[in-house]
Amino acid sequence: MTKAHEPGDLLIEGARQNNLKNISLRIPHNAVTAITGVSGSGKSSLAFDTLFAEGQWRYVESLGTYARMFLERVDRPDVDRLINIRPAIAIEQKNPVRTARSTVATATEVSDLLRLLFAKVGRPVCPDCREEARGYHPGAVADDLLTAYPDGRAMILFPIKDPGPGHDRALVESLLTRGFVRLRCGDEILDLHPGMAIPRTEPSALSVVLDRLVLRPDNRTRLTEAVETAFREGEDICRVVVVGQADRTYSTRFQCQRCGKTFDPIRPVLFSFNHPLGACPSCKGFGNILRYDEDLVVPDRQRSLMDGAIEPWTKPGTDWWQKQMLLAMKRRGVNLATPYARLSDEERALLWSGDAKFEGIRQFFDYLEQKRYKLHVRVFLSRYRSPSPCEACGGTRLRPEVRHVKIASRDIHQISDLTIQDAASWLDALALPEFDARVARDILRQLRSKLEFLLRVGLGYLTLARQTRTLSGGEAQRVALANQLGARLVGTLYVLDEPTIGLHARDTTTLAGILRDLAEAGNTVVVVEHDRQMILAA
Repeated sequence: MTKAHEPGDLLIEGARQNNLKNISLRIPHNAVTAITGVSGSGKSSLAFDTLFAEGQWRYVESLGTYARMFLERVDRPDVDRLINIRPAIAIEQKNPVRTARSTVATATEVSDLLRLLFAKVGRPVCPDCREEARGYHPGAVADDLLTAYPDGRAMILFPIKDPGPGHDRALVESLLTRGFVRLRCGDEILDLHPGMAIPRTEPSALSVVLDRLVLRPDNRTRLTEAVETAFREGEDICRVVVVGQADRTYSTRFQCQRCGKTFDPIRPVLFSFNHPLGACPSCKGFGNILRYDEDLVVPDRQRSLMDGAIEPWTKPGTDWWQKQMLLAMKRRGVNLATPYARLSDEERALLWSGDAKFEGIRQFFDYLEQKRYKLHVRVFLSRYRSPSPCEACGGTRLRPEVRHVKIASRDIHQISDLTIQDAASWLDALALPEFDARVARDILRQLRSKLEFLLRVGLGYLTLARQTRTLSGGEAQRVALANQLGARLVGTLYVLDEPTIGLHARDTTTLAGILRDLAEAGNTVVVVEHDRQMILAA
Protein backbone atom coordinates (compact mmCIF):
# COMPACT_ATOMS: atom_id res chain seq x y z
CA MET A 1 0.00 0.00 0.00
CA THR A 2 3.01 2.31 0.28
CA LYS A 3 5.86 2.95 -2.05
CA ALA A 4 9.43 1.72 -1.54
CA HIS A 5 11.39 3.37 1.25
CA GLU A 6 13.59 6.30 0.31
CA PRO A 7 16.41 8.01 2.27
CA GLY A 8 14.19 11.04 2.94
CA ASP A 9 11.29 9.08 4.49
CA LEU A 10 9.82 10.08 7.83
CA LEU A 11 11.64 7.91 10.38
CA ILE A 12 10.22 7.09 13.84
CA GLU A 13 12.29 5.12 16.36
CA GLY A 14 11.30 4.06 19.87
CA ALA A 15 7.85 5.73 20.15
CA ARG A 16 6.45 5.20 23.67
CA GLN A 17 3.75 7.87 23.84
CA ASN A 18 0.69 6.77 25.85
CA ASN A 19 0.09 3.07 25.09
CA LEU A 20 2.69 2.73 22.31
CA LYS A 21 5.29 0.05 23.12
CA ASN A 22 8.63 1.16 21.65
CA ILE A 23 7.30 1.37 18.06
CA SER A 24 9.68 2.05 15.14
CA LEU A 25 8.57 2.61 11.54
CA ARG A 26 9.05 4.56 8.31
CA ILE A 27 6.38 6.68 6.61
CA PRO A 28 6.99 7.75 2.98
CA HIS A 29 6.64 11.41 2.09
CA ASN A 30 4.39 12.61 -0.75
CA ALA A 31 2.05 9.65 -0.24
CA VAL A 32 -1.10 8.70 1.67
CA THR A 33 -0.49 6.37 4.63
CA ALA A 34 -3.36 4.75 6.55
CA ILE A 35 -3.04 3.79 10.23
CA THR A 36 -5.60 1.20 11.30
CA GLY A 37 -6.16 -1.25 14.13
CA VAL A 38 -8.49 -2.22 16.94
CA SER A 39 -9.64 0.27 19.54
CA GLY A 40 -6.88 1.06 22.05
CA SER A 41 -4.07 -0.11 19.80
CA GLY A 42 -2.44 3.32 19.75
CA LYS A 43 -3.55 4.71 16.37
CA SER A 44 -4.28 8.22 17.66
CA SER A 45 -1.25 8.13 19.96
CA LEU A 46 0.98 7.55 16.93
CA ALA A 47 -0.74 9.94 14.54
CA PHE A 48 -1.69 12.88 16.79
CA ASP A 49 0.26 12.59 20.04
CA THR A 50 3.52 11.65 18.31
CA LEU A 51 3.67 12.79 14.65
CA PHE A 52 1.53 15.90 14.90
CA ALA A 53 2.86 16.91 18.33
CA GLU A 54 6.50 16.72 17.18
CA GLY A 55 5.81 18.51 13.88
CA GLN A 56 3.92 21.25 15.68
CA TRP A 57 6.58 21.59 18.38
CA ARG A 58 9.39 22.00 15.85
CA TYR A 59 7.42 24.57 13.87
CA VAL A 60 6.65 26.63 17.00
CA GLU A 61 10.29 26.46 18.10
CA SER A 62 11.34 27.89 14.74
CA LEU A 63 9.42 31.09 15.49
CA GLY A 64 10.68 34.04 17.47
CA THR A 65 10.18 34.40 21.21
CA TYR A 66 7.54 37.12 20.78
CA ALA A 67 5.46 35.01 18.35
CA ARG A 68 5.61 31.96 20.67
CA MET A 69 3.95 34.02 23.43
CA PHE A 70 0.66 33.88 21.51
CA LEU A 71 0.74 30.15 20.67
CA GLU A 72 -0.35 27.23 22.77
CA ARG A 73 2.51 25.34 24.36
CA VAL A 74 2.99 21.85 22.88
CA ASP A 75 4.79 19.08 24.78
CA ARG A 76 7.26 16.86 22.92
CA PRO A 77 6.27 13.18 22.54
CA ASP A 78 8.08 10.32 24.24
CA VAL A 79 10.18 9.03 21.32
CA ASP A 80 13.88 8.16 20.87
CA ARG A 81 14.33 9.68 17.43
CA LEU A 82 12.07 11.31 14.84
CA ILE A 83 13.70 12.71 11.70
CA ASN A 84 12.60 14.22 8.38
CA ILE A 85 9.31 15.41 9.88
CA ARG A 86 7.47 18.27 8.20
CA PRO A 87 5.38 21.11 9.70
CA ALA A 88 2.14 19.40 10.74
CA ILE A 89 -1.55 20.24 10.44
CA ALA A 90 -4.12 18.14 12.30
CA ILE A 91 -7.66 17.83 10.92
CA GLU A 92 -9.56 16.11 13.71
CA GLN A 93 -13.03 14.61 13.89
CA LYS A 94 -14.48 17.36 16.09
CA ASN A 95 -15.97 20.82 15.82
CA PRO A 96 -14.14 23.35 18.01
CA VAL A 97 -16.27 26.37 16.99
CA ARG A 98 -18.64 27.77 19.62
CA THR A 99 -19.34 31.30 18.40
CA ALA A 100 -22.55 32.15 16.54
CA ARG A 101 -20.68 34.60 14.28
CA SER A 102 -18.90 31.89 12.29
CA THR A 103 -20.64 30.44 9.23
CA VAL A 104 -19.60 28.05 6.48
CA ALA A 105 -18.98 31.08 4.24
CA THR A 106 -16.77 32.90 6.76
CA ALA A 107 -14.87 29.73 7.71
CA THR A 108 -13.95 29.01 4.08
CA GLU A 109 -13.28 32.65 2.99
CA VAL A 110 -16.19 32.45 0.54
CA SER A 111 -17.73 35.35 2.48
CA ASP A 112 -14.65 37.53 1.87
CA LEU A 113 -14.81 36.88 -1.87
CA LEU A 114 -18.57 37.55 -2.01
CA ARG A 115 -18.05 40.85 -0.21
CA LEU A 116 -15.39 41.82 -2.75
CA LEU A 117 -17.64 40.78 -5.63
CA PHE A 118 -20.58 42.88 -4.42
CA ALA A 119 -18.32 45.86 -3.65
CA LYS A 120 -16.82 45.77 -7.15
CA VAL A 121 -19.79 45.02 -9.41
CA GLY A 122 -22.86 45.28 -7.14
CA ARG A 123 -25.43 47.95 -7.99
CA PRO A 124 -27.65 49.71 -5.41
CA VAL A 125 -31.35 49.43 -6.22
CA CYS A 126 -33.70 52.11 -4.90
CA PRO A 127 -36.18 50.44 -2.49
CA ASP A 128 -38.93 52.93 -3.45
CA CYS A 129 -38.58 53.20 -7.23
CA ARG A 130 -37.07 49.72 -7.84
CA GLU A 131 -34.61 51.36 -10.22
CA GLU A 132 -30.87 50.86 -10.24
CA ALA A 133 -28.97 53.70 -8.62
CA ARG A 134 -25.74 54.77 -10.20
CA GLY A 135 -23.12 57.49 -10.22
CA TYR A 136 -22.01 59.17 -13.45
CA HIS A 137 -18.69 60.44 -14.73
CA PRO A 138 -18.57 63.11 -17.48
CA GLY A 139 -17.93 60.64 -20.30
CA ALA A 140 -20.91 58.50 -19.26
CA VAL A 141 -23.18 61.56 -19.19
CA ALA A 142 -22.04 62.56 -22.69
CA ASP A 143 -22.65 59.05 -24.05
CA ASP A 144 -26.09 58.91 -22.42
CA LEU A 145 -27.16 62.25 -23.89
CA LEU A 146 -25.80 61.55 -27.37
CA THR A 147 -27.60 58.20 -27.43
CA ALA A 148 -30.91 59.39 -25.99
CA TYR A 149 -31.24 62.76 -27.82
CA PRO A 150 -29.29 62.78 -31.11
CA ASP A 151 -29.22 66.25 -32.69
CA GLY A 152 -31.15 67.68 -29.74
CA ARG A 153 -30.51 71.21 -28.48
CA ALA A 154 -29.33 71.16 -24.87
CA MET A 155 -28.28 73.46 -22.04
CA ILE A 156 -25.73 72.29 -19.45
CA LEU A 157 -26.32 73.76 -15.99
CA PHE A 158 -25.29 73.33 -12.37
CA PRO A 159 -27.43 74.25 -9.34
CA ILE A 160 -26.59 77.01 -6.87
CA LYS A 161 -28.13 77.97 -3.56
CA ASP A 162 -30.45 80.95 -3.26
CA PRO A 163 -28.33 83.68 -1.58
CA GLY A 164 -31.33 85.17 0.17
CA PRO A 165 -32.52 88.79 0.23
CA GLY A 166 -29.72 91.36 0.22
CA HIS A 167 -27.02 89.04 -1.11
CA ASP A 168 -27.85 89.12 -4.82
CA ARG A 169 -25.08 91.57 -5.76
CA ALA A 170 -22.35 89.48 -4.13
CA LEU A 171 -23.56 86.31 -5.88
CA VAL A 172 -23.77 87.99 -9.30
CA GLU A 173 -20.28 89.51 -8.95
CA SER A 174 -18.91 86.10 -7.90
CA LEU A 175 -20.45 84.38 -10.94
CA LEU A 176 -19.23 87.06 -13.35
CA THR A 177 -15.73 86.88 -11.89
CA ARG A 178 -15.69 83.12 -12.53
CA GLY A 179 -16.81 83.60 -16.13
CA PHE A 180 -20.50 82.65 -15.90
CA VAL A 181 -22.86 85.07 -17.71
CA ARG A 182 -26.29 83.39 -17.68
CA LEU A 183 -28.63 82.28 -14.90
CA ARG A 184 -31.76 80.15 -15.04
CA CYS A 185 -34.54 81.12 -12.60
CA GLY A 186 -37.41 78.67 -12.96
CA ASP A 187 -38.11 78.64 -16.71
CA GLU A 188 -36.53 82.07 -17.37
CA ILE A 189 -32.97 82.62 -18.66
CA LEU A 190 -31.31 85.81 -17.37
CA ASP A 191 -28.16 87.55 -18.64
CA LEU A 192 -26.06 88.59 -15.67
CA HIS A 193 -24.71 92.13 -15.24
CA PRO A 194 -23.28 93.91 -12.20
CA GLY A 195 -25.75 95.12 -9.59
CA MET A 196 -28.76 93.18 -10.90
CA ALA A 197 -31.34 91.61 -8.55
CA ILE A 198 -32.21 87.95 -8.81
CA PRO A 199 -35.97 87.20 -8.96
CA ARG A 200 -37.22 85.17 -6.02
CA THR A 201 -38.02 81.57 -6.96
CA GLU A 202 -37.89 78.06 -5.57
CA PRO A 203 -34.40 77.40 -4.13
CA SER A 204 -34.08 74.22 -6.22
CA ALA A 205 -34.93 76.10 -9.46
CA LEU A 206 -31.82 78.32 -9.48
CA SER A 207 -29.08 77.13 -11.88
CA VAL A 208 -26.11 78.59 -13.73
CA VAL A 209 -26.00 78.05 -17.51
CA LEU A 210 -22.63 76.67 -18.57
CA ASP A 211 -23.11 75.98 -22.28
CA ARG A 212 -25.71 75.64 -25.01
CA LEU A 213 -24.99 73.21 -27.81
CA VAL A 214 -26.39 70.65 -30.25
CA LEU A 215 -25.97 67.01 -29.21
CA ARG A 216 -23.81 65.71 -32.06
CA PRO A 217 -20.79 63.36 -32.00
CA ASP A 218 -18.48 66.16 -33.18
CA ASN A 219 -19.48 68.15 -30.04
CA ARG A 220 -18.68 65.31 -27.63
CA THR A 221 -15.45 66.85 -26.31
CA ARG A 222 -17.16 70.18 -25.68
CA LEU A 223 -20.08 68.41 -23.99
CA THR A 224 -17.79 66.36 -21.76
CA GLU A 225 -15.85 69.45 -20.64
CA ALA A 226 -19.10 71.29 -19.81
CA VAL A 227 -20.40 68.34 -17.74
CA GLU A 228 -17.06 68.05 -15.93
CA THR A 229 -17.21 71.75 -15.01
CA ALA A 230 -20.83 71.35 -13.85
CA PHE A 231 -19.87 68.48 -11.52
CA ARG A 232 -17.00 70.55 -10.09
CA GLU A 233 -18.98 73.75 -9.57
CA GLY A 234 -22.33 72.15 -8.63
CA GLU A 235 -21.08 69.88 -5.83
CA ASP A 236 -21.28 66.70 -7.95
CA ILE A 237 -24.62 67.68 -9.54
CA CYS A 238 -25.20 68.46 -13.24
CA ARG A 239 -28.52 69.43 -14.82
CA VAL A 240 -29.29 69.10 -18.53
CA VAL A 241 -32.22 70.76 -20.29
CA VAL A 242 -33.03 69.31 -23.73
CA VAL A 243 -35.55 71.29 -25.78
CA GLY A 244 -38.88 69.47 -25.84
CA GLN A 245 -37.80 66.92 -23.21
CA ALA A 246 -37.97 66.61 -19.42
CA ASP A 247 -35.04 67.99 -17.44
CA ARG A 248 -32.38 65.45 -16.45
CA THR A 249 -30.16 65.48 -13.38
CA TYR A 250 -26.87 63.59 -13.12
CA SER A 251 -24.69 63.06 -10.08
CA THR A 252 -21.29 61.53 -9.42
CA ARG A 253 -22.70 60.10 -6.19
CA PHE A 254 -24.66 56.84 -6.10
CA GLN A 255 -28.29 57.93 -6.21
CA CYS A 256 -31.63 57.01 -7.71
CA GLN A 257 -32.05 58.98 -10.92
CA ARG A 258 -35.81 59.20 -10.37
CA CYS A 259 -36.32 60.18 -6.70
CA GLY A 260 -32.79 61.36 -5.84
CA LYS A 261 -32.26 58.94 -2.92
CA THR A 262 -28.51 58.70 -2.26
CA PHE A 263 -26.50 55.66 -1.21
CA ASP A 264 -23.20 55.42 0.67
CA PRO A 265 -20.08 54.50 -1.30
CA ILE A 266 -19.86 50.71 -1.55
CA ARG A 267 -17.04 49.12 0.43
CA PRO A 268 -16.42 45.41 1.18
CA VAL A 269 -16.66 45.99 4.94
CA LEU A 270 -20.32 47.05 4.57
CA PHE A 271 -21.25 43.47 3.64
CA SER A 272 -19.80 41.94 6.80
CA PHE A 273 -22.11 41.26 9.75
CA ASN A 274 -18.97 40.88 11.89
CA HIS A 275 -18.07 44.57 11.42
CA PRO A 276 -19.91 47.51 13.06
CA LEU A 277 -20.30 49.27 9.69
CA GLY A 278 -22.16 46.34 8.15
CA ALA A 279 -23.88 44.71 11.12
CA CYS A 280 -27.54 45.41 11.87
CA PRO A 281 -27.63 48.04 14.67
CA SER A 282 -30.46 46.24 16.49
CA CYS A 283 -29.06 42.69 16.74
CA LYS A 284 -25.36 43.61 16.33
CA GLY A 285 -24.98 41.12 13.49
CA PHE A 286 -26.34 38.04 15.28
CA GLY A 287 -29.63 37.92 13.33
CA ASN A 288 -31.70 37.37 16.46
CA ILE A 289 -32.45 39.12 19.74
CA LEU A 290 -32.81 37.47 23.14
CA ARG A 291 -36.26 38.18 24.56
CA TYR A 292 -38.09 36.90 27.60
CA ASP A 293 -40.12 33.92 26.46
CA GLU A 294 -43.64 33.38 27.81
CA ASP A 295 -43.23 29.61 27.41
CA LEU A 296 -40.20 29.68 29.71
CA VAL A 297 -41.71 32.07 32.25
CA VAL A 298 -44.94 30.02 32.35
CA PRO A 299 -43.85 26.45 31.49
CA ASP A 300 -47.11 24.84 32.70
CA ARG A 301 -50.12 26.84 31.53
CA GLN A 302 -52.55 24.55 33.32
CA ARG A 303 -51.35 25.86 36.66
CA SER A 304 -53.15 28.72 38.33
CA LEU A 305 -51.55 31.91 39.62
CA MET A 306 -52.09 30.68 43.16
CA ASP A 307 -50.28 27.37 42.41
CA GLY A 308 -47.16 29.10 41.03
CA ALA A 309 -47.81 29.42 37.30
CA ILE A 310 -45.18 32.21 37.15
CA GLU A 311 -42.07 30.06 37.47
CA PRO A 312 -39.53 32.83 38.39
CA TRP A 313 -41.75 33.83 41.34
CA THR A 314 -41.66 30.35 42.87
CA LYS A 315 -38.04 30.89 44.00
CA PRO A 316 -37.38 31.72 47.70
CA GLY A 317 -35.99 35.20 46.96
CA THR A 318 -38.97 36.30 44.85
CA ASP A 319 -41.87 35.57 47.22
CA TRP A 320 -42.62 39.31 47.61
CA TRP A 321 -43.36 39.57 43.88
CA GLN A 322 -45.69 36.57 44.08
CA LYS A 323 -47.58 37.96 47.08
CA GLN A 324 -48.07 41.46 45.65
CA MET A 325 -49.25 39.93 42.36
CA LEU A 326 -51.82 37.71 44.07
CA LEU A 327 -53.09 40.64 46.16
CA ALA A 328 -53.36 42.97 43.16
CA MET A 329 -55.10 40.40 40.93
CA LYS A 330 -57.55 39.52 43.72
CA ARG A 331 -58.49 43.19 44.15
CA ARG A 332 -59.27 43.36 40.44
CA GLY A 333 -61.65 40.42 40.67
CA VAL A 334 -59.43 37.81 39.00
CA ASN A 335 -60.05 34.23 40.15
CA LEU A 336 -56.65 33.09 41.44
CA ALA A 337 -57.59 29.41 40.98
CA THR A 338 -58.12 29.85 37.21
CA PRO A 339 -55.42 28.12 35.10
CA TYR A 340 -53.12 30.54 33.28
CA ALA A 341 -54.31 29.19 29.92
CA ARG A 342 -57.86 30.37 30.67
CA LEU A 343 -56.97 33.94 31.63
CA SER A 344 -58.33 36.58 29.27
CA ASP A 345 -56.03 38.70 27.10
CA GLU A 346 -56.66 41.72 29.33
CA GLU A 347 -55.75 39.76 32.46
CA ARG A 348 -52.55 38.46 30.87
CA ALA A 349 -51.61 41.96 29.70
CA LEU A 350 -52.11 43.23 33.26
CA LEU A 351 -50.03 40.36 34.64
CA TRP A 352 -47.13 41.09 32.29
CA SER A 353 -47.21 44.90 32.14
CA GLY A 354 -48.68 45.83 35.54
CA ASP A 355 -50.13 49.26 36.25
CA ALA A 356 -49.60 52.24 38.56
CA LYS A 357 -50.24 50.16 41.72
CA PHE A 358 -48.90 46.79 40.62
CA GLU A 359 -45.55 45.73 39.12
CA GLY A 360 -45.85 42.98 36.53
CA ILE A 361 -43.48 40.40 35.10
CA ARG A 362 -41.72 42.87 32.81
CA GLN A 363 -41.03 45.24 35.71
CA PHE A 364 -39.58 42.27 37.62
CA PHE A 365 -37.12 41.51 34.81
CA ASP A 366 -36.30 45.23 34.38
CA TYR A 367 -35.44 45.36 38.08
CA LEU A 368 -33.09 42.40 37.74
CA GLU A 369 -31.48 43.86 34.61
CA GLN A 370 -30.07 46.59 36.85
CA LYS A 371 -28.20 43.89 38.79
CA ARG A 372 -26.64 42.13 35.81
CA TYR A 373 -23.19 42.81 37.21
CA LYS A 374 -23.83 39.84 39.51
CA LEU A 375 -23.07 36.47 37.94
CA HIS A 376 -25.94 34.58 39.54
CA VAL A 377 -28.42 37.21 38.27
CA ARG A 378 -27.16 36.80 34.69
CA VAL A 379 -27.52 33.04 34.98
CA PHE A 380 -31.04 33.42 36.41
CA LEU A 381 -32.16 35.76 33.60
CA SER A 382 -30.73 33.49 30.90
CA ARG A 383 -33.15 30.73 31.91
CA TYR A 384 -36.15 32.75 30.72
CA ARG A 385 -34.85 34.17 27.43
CA SER A 386 -34.82 32.65 23.98
CA PRO A 387 -33.66 34.02 20.61
CA SER A 388 -36.22 35.46 18.22
CA PRO A 389 -35.57 36.82 14.69
CA CYS A 390 -34.51 40.45 14.58
CA GLU A 391 -37.36 42.56 13.22
CA ALA A 392 -35.03 45.27 11.89
CA CYS A 393 -33.00 43.03 9.57
CA GLY A 394 -35.33 40.03 9.27
CA GLY A 395 -32.55 37.68 10.37
CA THR A 396 -30.16 38.76 7.60
CA ARG A 397 -27.69 40.26 10.15
CA LEU A 398 -26.98 43.20 7.81
CA ARG A 399 -27.99 46.84 7.69
CA PRO A 400 -31.07 47.49 5.53
CA GLU A 401 -29.19 49.70 3.06
CA VAL A 402 -26.65 46.93 2.39
CA ARG A 403 -29.42 44.61 1.21
CA HIS A 404 -30.29 47.10 -1.56
CA VAL A 405 -27.04 46.29 -3.38
CA LYS A 406 -27.71 43.54 -5.89
CA ILE A 407 -26.07 41.45 -8.58
CA ALA A 408 -28.42 39.82 -11.09
CA SER A 409 -31.41 40.81 -8.88
CA ARG A 410 -29.98 39.09 -5.77
CA ASP A 411 -28.42 40.60 -2.66
CA ILE A 412 -25.57 39.05 -0.67
CA HIS A 413 -27.92 37.54 1.92
CA GLN A 414 -29.91 35.72 -0.76
CA ILE A 415 -26.68 34.27 -2.12
CA SER A 416 -25.59 33.20 1.38
CA ASP A 417 -28.90 31.38 1.87
CA LEU A 418 -28.15 29.15 -1.13
CA THR A 419 -26.61 25.73 -0.75
CA ILE A 420 -23.03 25.36 -1.95
CA GLN A 421 -24.29 23.41 -4.98
CA ASP A 422 -26.83 26.13 -5.87
CA ALA A 423 -24.28 28.91 -5.30
CA ALA A 424 -21.87 27.21 -7.72
CA SER A 425 -24.68 26.92 -10.29
CA TRP A 426 -25.57 30.61 -9.81
CA LEU A 427 -21.96 31.61 -10.45
CA ASP A 428 -21.77 29.49 -13.58
CA ALA A 429 -24.96 31.08 -14.94
CA LEU A 430 -24.00 34.64 -13.91
CA ALA A 431 -23.89 36.95 -16.94
CA LEU A 432 -22.17 40.29 -16.26
CA PRO A 433 -21.62 43.25 -18.58
CA GLU A 434 -18.27 43.20 -20.35
CA PHE A 435 -16.62 45.80 -18.10
CA ASP A 436 -17.92 44.21 -14.88
CA ALA A 437 -16.82 40.78 -16.09
CA ARG A 438 -13.25 42.04 -16.52
CA VAL A 439 -13.28 43.67 -13.08
CA ALA A 440 -14.62 40.53 -11.35
CA ARG A 441 -12.66 37.94 -13.35
CA ASP A 442 -10.14 37.04 -10.63
CA ILE A 443 -12.76 37.17 -7.85
CA LEU A 444 -15.07 34.82 -9.75
CA ARG A 445 -12.20 32.43 -10.48
CA GLN A 446 -11.30 32.19 -6.79
CA LEU A 447 -14.95 31.82 -5.78
CA ARG A 448 -15.49 28.96 -8.19
CA SER A 449 -12.32 27.31 -6.91
CA LYS A 450 -13.44 27.55 -3.25
CA LEU A 451 -16.89 26.17 -4.02
CA GLU A 452 -15.42 23.39 -6.14
CA PHE A 453 -13.27 22.24 -3.21
CA LEU A 454 -16.32 22.17 -0.94
CA LEU A 455 -18.24 20.17 -3.52
CA ARG A 456 -15.37 17.71 -3.88
CA VAL A 457 -15.44 16.89 -0.16
CA GLY A 458 -19.19 16.19 -0.35
CA LEU A 459 -20.59 19.33 1.32
CA GLY A 460 -22.76 20.59 -1.52
CA TYR A 461 -25.91 20.29 0.61
CA LEU A 462 -24.76 22.84 3.23
CA THR A 463 -25.91 26.46 2.95
CA LEU A 464 -23.27 29.17 3.04
CA ALA A 465 -25.11 30.83 5.95
CA ARG A 466 -25.08 27.66 8.07
CA GLN A 467 -23.53 28.36 11.47
CA THR A 468 -20.24 26.49 11.85
CA ARG A 469 -21.02 25.48 15.42
CA THR A 470 -24.01 23.44 14.20
CA LEU A 471 -21.88 21.22 11.94
CA SER A 472 -21.13 17.66 12.92
CA GLY A 473 -17.54 16.63 13.61
CA GLY A 474 -17.24 15.03 10.17
CA GLU A 475 -18.65 18.08 8.38
CA ALA A 476 -16.32 20.42 10.28
CA GLN A 477 -13.39 18.18 9.36
CA ARG A 478 -14.29 18.26 5.67
CA VAL A 479 -14.67 22.06 5.78
CA ALA A 480 -11.14 22.24 7.20
CA LEU A 481 -9.96 19.82 4.49
CA ALA A 482 -11.49 22.03 1.78
CA ASN A 483 -9.63 25.01 3.26
CA GLN A 484 -6.35 23.12 3.06
CA LEU A 485 -7.06 22.19 -0.57
CA GLY A 486 -7.59 25.87 -1.31
CA ALA A 487 -4.38 26.87 0.51
CA ARG A 488 -2.31 24.73 -1.91
CA LEU A 489 0.46 24.14 0.63
CA VAL A 490 3.45 21.90 -0.14
CA GLY A 491 5.95 20.18 2.15
CA THR A 492 3.33 19.76 4.90
CA LEU A 493 2.32 16.80 7.07
CA TYR A 494 -1.47 16.35 7.21
CA VAL A 495 -2.89 14.15 9.98
CA LEU A 496 -6.60 13.24 9.61
CA ASP A 497 -8.90 11.41 12.01
CA GLU A 498 -11.35 9.07 10.23
CA PRO A 499 -12.46 11.50 7.50
CA THR A 500 -14.91 8.97 5.97
CA ILE A 501 -17.29 8.97 8.97
CA GLY A 502 -20.75 10.03 7.80
CA LEU A 503 -19.85 9.80 4.12
CA HIS A 504 -21.85 7.83 1.56
CA ALA A 505 -19.88 5.01 -0.03
CA ARG A 506 -19.81 6.83 -3.36
CA ASP A 507 -18.19 9.86 -1.71
CA THR A 508 -15.42 7.80 -0.10
CA THR A 509 -13.76 7.28 -3.50
CA THR A 510 -13.90 11.03 -4.13
CA LEU A 511 -12.34 11.75 -0.73
CA ALA A 512 -9.57 9.23 -1.39
CA GLY A 513 -8.84 11.03 -4.65
CA ILE A 514 -8.64 14.36 -2.80
CA LEU A 515 -6.13 12.99 -0.31
CA ARG A 516 -4.14 11.52 -3.18
CA ASP A 517 -4.08 14.96 -4.86
CA LEU A 518 -2.76 16.48 -1.62
CA ALA A 519 0.04 13.93 -1.56
CA GLU A 520 0.91 14.38 -5.24
CA ALA A 521 1.18 18.14 -4.65
CA GLY A 522 4.14 17.42 -2.34
CA ASN A 523 2.56 16.71 1.05
CA THR A 524 2.61 13.79 3.47
CA VAL A 525 -0.88 12.54 4.41
CA VAL A 526 -1.42 10.26 7.42
CA VAL A 527 -4.98 8.98 7.99
CA VAL A 528 -6.37 7.15 11.02
CA GLU A 529 -9.02 5.04 9.34
CA HIS A 530 -11.20 1.94 9.61
CA ASP A 531 -12.92 2.14 6.22
CA ARG A 532 -11.69 -0.69 3.98
CA GLN A 533 -12.05 1.34 0.78
CA MET A 534 -9.92 4.19 2.17
CA ILE A 535 -7.30 1.76 3.51
CA LEU A 536 -6.98 0.07 0.10
CA ALA A 537 -6.62 3.49 -1.57
CA ALA A 538 -3.68 4.47 0.69
